[in-house]
Amino acid sequence: MKKKILIQFAGLLLLSATAFSQQFNQEYIDSLIKSSAQSQVARTSKFAIVGYTSVSAKFNKEDGAAFNNLVFNPILLWQPHKNIVIEAEMETEIEGSETKIDMGYANASFFLNKYLTVRTGKFISPFGIFQDRLHPSWINKLPTVPVGTGEDALGVGPTSEIGIDFRGGIPLGSAKMNYSIFFANGAQLITDPTDPGKQGTLTYGNAETINKKLTGGGRVGFLPLSNSSLEVGFSYRNGNVGDKNSAYKFIGSQMYALDLTYVKQLDFIKGMFDVKAQWNKVNVDKAEYIDPGDPTGNTLYTFENKRSSFFTQAAYRPSMSQSKFLKKTELVFRYAGFNPPTGAKGLEEIKQYTYGINYWFTWRTAFKAAYQSQKDNNAFFLQVAVGF
Repeated sequence: MKKKILIQFAGLLLLSATAFSQQFNQEYIDSLIKSSAQSQVARTSKFAIVGYTSVSAKFNKEDGAAFNNLVFNPILLWQPHKNIVIEAEMETEIEGSETKIDMGYANASFFLNKYLTVRTGKFISPFGIFQDRLHPSWINKLPTVPVGTGEDALGVGPTSEIGIDFRGGIPLGSAKMNYSIFFANGAQLITDPTDPGKQGTLTYGNAETINKKLTGGGRVGFLPLSNSSLEVGFSYRNGNVGDKNSAYKFIGSQMYALDLTYVKQLDFIKGMFDVKAQWNKVNVDKAEYIDPGDPTGNTLYTFENKRSSFFTQAAYRPSMSQSKFLKKTELVFRYAGFNPPTGAKGLEEIKQYTYGINYWFTWRTAFKAAYQSQKDNNAFFLQVAVGF
């Protein structure tokens, strides 16, 4: 009897040891797989933080002197695979006594081949060149932006999109072509009479669909010279902008832009000559809006909702000078304008002239000084901008 009990006890010990061994082996194998996977991810992925920061000061008769704009915009870049890049920009800005944090963009890019990249998420609109290439403070050669390039009542054209974008470049012999074609949520028509200057304008980058159809658009750029010093671009955007649940649901808009870039070091002026230009036009279908002059809200009015903006900019840097100081100095001039719709309330034509001088401590760190003349709103600006 005792012998039988001992045999049963030994069997239980053997079963327990076997079960423990199997559990231990499985946990060990799982840890090896996890460790191997983590090691593989670490070897194939890359992460970086880039971005830019700037601080500006404004001086004019009306407001006096003030540091009026502090910006810190980190950009997170993650490459989990050689053909995939994730990027996101956080826009941090002090407005008055409050800190404003916004998402500039967040998207994923998939490099299918050397001619095509697919990008999806929130991205800077490929409409013209200013927003897509020039708006960061360390790239923008002046402390201010051209009138008509923002998303306020004077904004002509989109700044961001939420959707999908197909972009790439194609060689054409000694010339080149680049393209960007996107489908995104539509812009939204503003009809609120409490701010007359904004009636008929558009907001972009909406996370919700305003109407039942997506908006389509894009840009095509052509570089005819073998050294790529000259580029000419054309942009187009079309879609409904009225709320699908309102009387404006069939209102649409068409947008156009032309842009030009010329950058080349010229021997006869002993330096770098940089020209940028863009012209935007937005046509919104005719609609009736509540007349802000009627407190009862019963009076309607309409206008031809066609507005345009433009800027042309030239910069010269004596990069071939023997003087180390002059080689880092740059002269800039920009002429910009805004043409409001005929008959719109609260808006008027604007002409803007900006004269600047920059000193580049490094290729991405600059001190800028500029004087801007704009009908009863002249001001002097200083800015330090750093890209990192």
